[in-house]
Amino acid sequence: MKMFKWAVRILLYPTLIFFIISLIFFYLYSTPKKKTTPVTPSQFGLKYEEVSAKTEDGINLSFWFIPNNNSKKGIIMLHGWPADKGDIITNTFFLSKNYNLLYLDFRAMGKSEGKFSTGGYLETRDIKTAVGFLKTKGINDISLYGYSMGAFTAVIYSILNDDIKSVVADSPYDSIHSVLKDFFKFYGFLSAPILWFINLEYKIIYGKFITDLSLSKNIDKIDKPILILCGNKDDVCYNDKLNHYPGRNKNVEVLILDGFSHNESIYYKNYEKILSDFYDKKFI
Repeated sequence: MKMFKWAVRILLYPTLIFFIISLIFFYLYSTPKKKTTPVTPSQFGLKYEEVSAKTEDGINLSFWFIPNNNSKKGIIMLHGWPADKGDIITNTFFLSKNYNLLYLDFRAMGKSEGKFSTGGYLETRDIKTAVGFLKTKGINDISLYGYSMGAFTAVIYSILNDDIKSVVADSPYDSIHSVLKDFFKFYGFLSAPILWFINLEYKIIYGKFITDLSLSKNIDKIDKPILILCGNKDDVCYNDKLNHYPGRNKNVEVLILDGFSHNESIYYKNYEKILSDFYDKKFI
């Protein structure tokens, strides 16, 4: 009997410890500290509207709408984690020359409401709200630009929805699971049970396993043009699977940036030309 009790304790106590640790990390990852970049479109000589719209699950989102009266096409601009819309405007506002731009603060970030970030899954609802806003402006030809988490979310959105034309995904991670796996690699074999519990908690709370929310698992489902940019020194984005995407799906183009790490792709030569050329061709 004593041996049975000890066996139960040996199994139960570590399991409970890993469960508690996973809950702590799950909470920390889901509640990013809000950042507001001290910049607005007016600093680049652009006229804009500061607007808001509510998602289908009742979260009020903050936007910058930069109109282009000579265009009926729009691009929704999606930032990374944990940042805000101002974080990406400096290197992307040039697109306003030819397109209407809508910069979005994801839920729980920037000036948007919401307490919890899901790393890209429920954020697809935020994009859906942004698409709806542009349509109220008479803009029906819509593409996406995403950076890091915004890039991952943009690709996932393009798989789930048919109301956009194309996507530029700058430095997307393959999955939330891959990001967390890299984060926890310091803990060695102890990371496996923590990740297992986090995966289960995500499924219970949001209805999806983070292991299923993967670009590499779903790349075959993409039916619209997508350009993926990734540095070969980017430990968040780069993996061997990227090179096989164009072979698996003719809609996917991959540009590997030699020598670039995460947050450095914007400094790549001809960055503006690459984006402009892609949108000019894929909006047709």
